[in-house]
Amino acid sequence: MVDAARQPLVDVRAFTEVEKVEGFVGNFKVTLREKAKYVIADRCNGCGACTLACPVEVPNYFEMNLAPRKAAYVPMSQSVPLIYSIDMENCIHCYKCVDACGALEAIDFSQEDKLVEEDIGAIVVATGFGHFDPSVMDEYGYSRYPNVITAMEMERLNNSAGPTAGDLIRPSDHKSPKTLAFINCVGSRDKRYNPSCSNFCCMYSIKNAVLLKQMHPDVDITIYYIDIRTPSKGYEEFYDRAREMGIHFSQGRPSLITEDPETHNLVVHAEDVGLGLVTEKEYDMVMLNQAAIPQPDQNHMSSVLNVAQSPGGWFMEYHPKLRPMDSPTDGIFFAGACQGPKDIPSSVAQGSAAAARASRILHSEEWEIEPTVAVVWPDRCSAETKGRACGLCVKACPYGAVKIEGDKAAEIITAKCHGCGGCVAECPEDAITQLHYTDAQILAQMRALLADKPEEKILAFRCHWCSYGGADLAGTSHFDYTANERGMKVMCSARMDSDFIYEAFRLGAGGVLYSGCHPQDCHYITGQLVGAKRASRLKKIFNRMDMTEGRFRIEWISAAEGDKYARVLNEMQDVLDNIPPEELHEEIERLKPEMSKRLKKFPGVPGVEEAMVYSDKLVKAIASQLEVK
Repeated sequence: MVDAARQPLVDVRAFTEVEKVEGFVGNFKVTLREKAKYVIADRCNGCGACTLACPVEVPNYFEMNLAPRKAAYVPMSQSVPLIYSIDMENCIHCYKCVDACGALEAIDFSQEDKLVEEDIGAIVVATGFGHFDPSVMDEYGYSRYPNVITAMEMERLNNSAGPTAGDLIRPSDHKSPKTLAFINCVGSRDKRYNPSCSNFCCMYSIKNAVLLKQMHPDVDITIYYIDIRTPSKGYEEFYDRAREMGIHFSQGRPSLITEDPETHNLVVHAEDVGLGLVTEKEYDMVMLNQAAIPQPDQNHMSSVLNVAQSPGGWFMEYHPKLRPMDSPTDGIFFAGACQGPKDIPSSVAQGSAAAARASRILHSEEWEIEPTVAVVWPDRCSAETKGRACGLCVKACPYGAVKIEGDKAAEIITAKCHGCGGCVAECPEDAITQLHYTDAQILAQMRALLADKPEEKILAFRCHWCSYGGADLAGTSHFDYTANERGMKVMCSARMDSDFIYEAFRLGAGGVLYSGCHPQDCHYITGQLVGAKRASRLKKIFNRMDMTEGRFRIEWISAAEGDKYARVLNEMQDVLDNIPPEELHEEIERLKPEMSKRLKKFPGVPGVEEAMVYSDKLVKAIASQLEVK
């Protein structure tokens, strides 16, 4: 941080929050809230005289509340920049800090928060992770038993710059403990709280144990664990080193901690998996190695930055393997544990990668984006035809790429559009199209695929990122599935227009599969949710039409679920096989007028009429070829 602060091209804005982010890749407008420190930065020399004079003491968050700090303070002695702040919530306005500051006159109680707008080319998010609060786990007694502490509290107690100057003592009586228990996976790998592993906690626990053993060789340390996970270079060797130092490892998650009210010693109740016995062992102190969780303001930052979150609350990357440091929003990158728990080497590697990715933007005069962007036909927008824009396209876009000003027609900000197609399918006036996935192009494909014996065909709509990959995997893995499947690719399930489904059934399709990503896997933030809501509406409509159950099916299939894709198609084929041909034909003919009724606007979409004429010729050509055969 010191090197960063000295670099003339790096501007460190401490005590500052990101209030708003607008714009697009290479042209972000970021609004920052510079919080009032009540100290003039240019005058403060970091001498600390104000802290010495201040009579107010409050718990110090940096020291995990194990020691106090003053109302005039810096978070830690190595703070960058080393500029003091006044905690106005706890300040008693005695003005002793003003007197202590003397001729510098750096204290200014009239300061207020400032909003500053900056033009930014790229954004790297490195907000880190938070800590699980173990007090919600009554069985471990944290916050009830003084000698049950967290890993971060242990870290501060064992640190030479910590509140005890590195002297490990028990909070209850300030005596040095002789026996210690470390409990791993507190709040992680636990379906009550966080089902996932925190990635680095095994190594963190071993590191703390090794450091303590080096400083206090006589201390007896036992680490309770579910599994020891040491997957990286040198980690297994470090684990072996800990065992050679005499650190004990006991496999089994403790079920309960009880306290002796007189000595405040703690009894850990656990099952030793290796021995096959239930054990009760007494310790002077217990350290809880708690789970890594997303920061408390992660949801707020997700909204401000307009980036997606995975089911666990972490920021979601563009692609977990190919672009793990990119967000779905161009120009925004992730570094470190904000995207998921990771250790220091992984965080450093991702930080370097994110910096490299961001530099590509900063060194480019122009930036290429995907060509599958949306385009508005202004004359068809309800703002022109009805005098008022409906705004459904704005609600459908997860990137804020659709803009409506007053009574004007909707407008697409091309640089912000990611090409999910959600706005195209949601528009009730068919006033928006998507380049390379126009209604006319998709219609022409549908009519060609259903040209011959459509009642035998299953038309499968697949999203580019997931179910299309699942179909590809089903093929390359040689899974057996019906030969009557006919697949069509769109960028996202949000692009699967209701009109496409109606048209497929009007053309006589035996079945239609509406498939896409799982909600947590969607590459377009809320695209899957938009598509799922539309699919659910269609399902209810077809049920009211008395369509045979199973002819229209909704499935969310990942790129790794080739087996599921094959199974779903085979199940749909079984549905068609169980309907007598004459009954299926009668149902198709009965529903055609209903489908046509719902397609009144479809022929008027630009390009659709020409596509229908062309596809009719194509269908006749296919039919004539089949007759020749």
